[in-house]
Amino acid sequence: MRRSIKTLSVLFAAMLVLAGCGEENDEVKNPPVQENENQAENNPETGTDNNEKLPFTYKDFQLEVDYTGNDNEYEAEYDTMGAQTEASIEDKLNKHEVYGDEAMKELTPILEKLTFTKDSSEEEVIQEVTKAFNLKDDYQEFDLEVVFEDGTKKEYKVNNK
Repeated sequence: MRRSIKTLSVLFAAMLVLAGCGEENDEVKNPPVQENENQAENNPETGTDNNEKLPFTYKDFQLEVDYTGNDNEYEAEYDTMGAQTEASIEDKLNKHEVYGDEAMKELTPILEKLTFTKDSSEEEVIQEVTKAFNLKDDYQEFDLEVVFEDGTKKEYKVNNK
């Protein structure tokens, strides 16, 4: 009897541990900020204020690119729209997935390269993003949603199916 109680207790504890490990945490604990924070406070072009110091020209960046075949997709996300910053990369093409601070570390140099604005053409944006993320052009679907600092939301889509 005691042996079966011990066995059940161990199994229950293992289930609790596994349940806690099942979901990736994409919260960024140390989000990047502009190098010169005083400049950000007084810069009317970026629209930043004392509480908001964005290192990029957008608050939300969600990229999803699908290629032919199963599990052949690339996803990257950077989001500062809520109370916390979140970042993730799910590169199923190269079997590489990172979340949180590690994803932010990989995304920052890529996102800093991007120069497109809300007034850029869809073709320009897609070409620039594809090049910056080093993605192949033979995708089946390209879907990018961006929310710029001023709140403007843009979506760039291509469907080659």
